[in-house]
Amino acid sequence: MNVVVVGGGFAGVKAAIEISKRHLGKVTLISDEPYFLHHATLYATATGKSMAESVIPLRHIFAFHPHVNVVEDKMVSIDPHRRLIVGQNKEYHYDKAVIAIGSVTTYFGIKGMSDHAFGIKNIDEIKAFHNHIHDEVVNQRLDKEYFIIGAGPTGVELAGALCEYLADLIKIHDLKHSKARITLVEAAPRILPRSSETAAQKVAARLKKMGIRVLVNHKVEALDDDHIVIEGTTHPTKTAVWTSGVANNPFFAAQGDTFQLAPNGRVIVDEHLQAVPHVYVLGDNNTVKNSGLAWPALHQAEYIAKHLSRIATKRPLVPYKPRTFITGVPVGENWGYVEQSGVYAAGRTGAWIRRQMELKGYEKLVPKRVAKDLWRAHYIPEIDV
Repeated sequence: MNVVVVGGGFAGVKAAIEISKRHLGKVTLISDEPYFLHHATLYATATGKSMAESVIPLRHIFAFHPHVNVVEDKMVSIDPHRRLIVGQNKEYHYDKAVIAIGSVTTYFGIKGMSDHAFGIKNIDEIKAFHNHIHDEVVNQRLDKEYFIIGAGPTGVELAGALCEYLADLIKIHDLKHSKARITLVEAAPRILPRSSETAAQKVAARLKKMGIRVLVNHKVEALDDDHIVIEGTTHPTKTAVWTSGVANNPFFAAQGDTFQLAPNGRVIVDEHLQAVPHVYVLGDNNTVKNSGLAWPALHQAEYIAKHLSRIATKRPLVPYKPRTFITGVPVGENWGYVEQSGVYAAGRTGAWIRRQMELKGYEKLVPKRVAKDLWRAHYIPEIDV
């Protein structure tokens, strides 16, 4: 069996690893970047923590899985009839294809947002944000108010981390006259709109205690180099970070004759995560319950490997069953909120559990000793500004 996996995120990398372990045949992983991004820790890397915990070269991961051929390329199109993936550099024939190419940022048409907002979704965005903070410190003048747009998990995590990071910078560099305020803006009626009411309440109380201003039911209307407009009111700022909207990868809409899309743009798959014959779509890209999060992506990848193994050995096929995984949101270094099936923990216990979740996530991709090193990198700051 010749399996081609497209995508270097959680679902794609895990699928390639698990399929390779089962010795089903040739496995090729196509990624448009030479590294894996650990999205759960990008907020920390953006606020002074080590790049090592968030950016892992694919060659390091697949050094432990030499039967996977890792190729840096970008998929341009797919022809299911010929079982052919066309990349920018070459063509790839497959018996089975697994596509997990992640989501992209969308700004919902808000004026000036794409040109002026910072982001923390990839390495270039993180470097741009970090350089911006560096320039402020060099000039001995932090922004008076930092706006984070979107109070989902990423926005909340960044708000807590940025609050502590700025406090450290003010102390380290003796910026006595700097009084930086952080404002978290959310268009929905509450923060963490996709989480439980309890999560929203506990986290909101933590943010308030940290001195972070939260605006809910507030829509951002425009952004330029020096101002942000929220509900008709203009606020001076040079720092607005967008953590709000994501959309399905535009590849699927461009292949509209091949894939059936739901109203939200995601790919409709069957009970085996198959979108069209011999092509499986995982993670952020499909309509399965809880897709878009790391743990469900890993779970889908493990399922696909078992499914292909059943096909290869002519055993009865088993449908995919989504699971509800524990979710966690850190708010500062020593406080977190975690929840599963209505049971939650908050505070230091929540922070500890969340850190254990991160360790287990690394262990899904690399051997335990390597996972521990990546996990410990969180405590090693980058060369500070």
